[in-house]
Amino acid sequence: MSEQGTVCGVIPCGLDDESFVFISYAHHDSDVVFSIIEGIDTNGYALWYDKGISISSTWTDEIATAILNCAVFVIFITKESAESMYVRSEIEFALNNRTKVIPVYLDGMGVLPPGLALGLNSTQGIMDVSSPESVTRQICAALESNGVAKKSDVKSANIKYKRHRKSLGRSGKFLRLAAAVIALIAVGFALSGFISRSDAKRENYGFEIGKTIYAPAEPIMIVLSDVTQKTIERGAIIGVARAGDKHGEYVSYEFIDSDSLGIKLRAPMEEGDYVVRGYGSGSELSESTLVGSVPFSVSGDSFGEFGLTIDRREYAPSENILVNVMGVPKYMLEDGAEVILSKAGEKPGEYIIYMVISTRDEQFEFRAPTDAGEYEIRAYSNNDVYAESTIVAREKFSVLEKEAYPFVIEPDKLNYAPGDQIVARVSGVAYNIGGGAILALSAAGGGLGEIISSERIYERDAAVILKAPEEAGEYEIRGYWDRNILTESGLASVIPFKVEDSEPE
Repeated sequence: MSEQGTVCGVIPCGLDDESFVFISYAHHDSDVVFSIIEGIDTNGYALWYDKGISISSTWTDEIATAILNCAVFVIFITKESAESMYVRSEIEFALNNRTKVIPVYLDGMGVLPPGLALGLNSTQGIMDVSSPESVTRQICAALESNGVAKKSDVKSANIKYKRHRKSLGRSGKFLRLAAAVIALIAVGFALSGFISRSDAKRENYGFEIGKTIYAPAEPIMIVLSDVTQKTIERGAIIGVARAGDKHGEYVSYEFIDSDSLGIKLRAPMEEGDYVVRGYGSGSELSESTLVGSVPFSVSGDSFGEFGLTIDRREYAPSENILVNVMGVPKYMLEDGAEVILSKAGEKPGEYIIYMVISTRDEQFEFRAPTDAGEYEIRAYSNNDVYAESTIVAREKFSVLEKEAYPFVIEPDKLNYAPGDQIVARVSGVAYNIGGGAILALSAAGGGLGEIISSERIYERDAAVILKAPEEAGEYEIRGYWDRNILTESGLASVIPFKVEDSEPE
């Protein structure tokens, strides 16, 4: 876009008008902005923009007065306006004086430097910029919702307003204007990097971190000192950046508020060298507002003594797995460190079951999956960040096919009288499974969960006594790996038998 040959027919209103809209833009964007200005004017709103004003001390005076007196400040955000010292000064002055700001993101939010992004992040902006007509409609709707009067509605109100202004007298008007000019010039110089380091140091605060090496995603506790109210009002921030990054490039940050005795940030996920930086102003992240920086590094070898063991490497389906964790650091307990059972090769955070670690040394009892395959027990440093770098320890194991565990059932006979005693010998049973392996009596062809009676198996090889049903018919002795899993995957062995009214000779 270019301003060459671009003409806007809207005449700026007077600065004494009670209700007008201040338009802030980069001259490079005039061809688009002027068409929107004309549309707003057609809708009856009074506008003020810098048409015909030369860049001089008079220009600065009028800009400051216009921002102080406007009802709403509309800023057109483009790459050019975001880089303009003058536009950025206007935005800062409007925000500092609590003027209602409506950003119009012609080039999206991504063009904003971090300082401006921080200043505008709580302001509702206009994102749909598909056409000048659409932008005009949205701006007018925003003006109406903010109670901005149209030109035809403010004439009588202006009489009282102007009288009030006049009653200030020349000295009062001069003092107010002088204060506005000084403030605007100061903001402009700050954004241009002209504030000296000695000025910035007058509002310094102190901070320190606990150590120089952190594990991935470990909390970084930052202790603050000498924080003043002015520091808080200027939006001072503490942030984490990669070593060597420019000012304004950061991984994470937090504002300093009135209750801040300390700030908690997290170490980045990736290993490497980093720095904690403090800035005296959140709206300008530069060398002039840098309060201090403290270097640190992130290493995956910094989880301390946190270890993990399991009792075996191979398990039967649903068999109990004893998991021991030891040496869990206190900060991980506070972060909700977890032990998780996952399929081998699954992405971080995908799991079958998990348990939260509550003490430094703790034992858990997991149940092996019913399906054969390769699995893992993983320990994560916290329950907020599931990533490869936050897996502190892992142990792999296998669940074998049922055939690898010969759950053998040998009844003393296959025909019984009603209520007769059934003596069944079992062997090869992995009895330390979940809720416990069982022998169950069921009707032949009945559902897997339909049980007449059952007995728990407590030894690998044992004799189990059951009672035959009272009614004649065909039945089954079924062996289940786990009494809580009465499914096809939990069924280990089936032996059919009959109950007859009179036992055959």
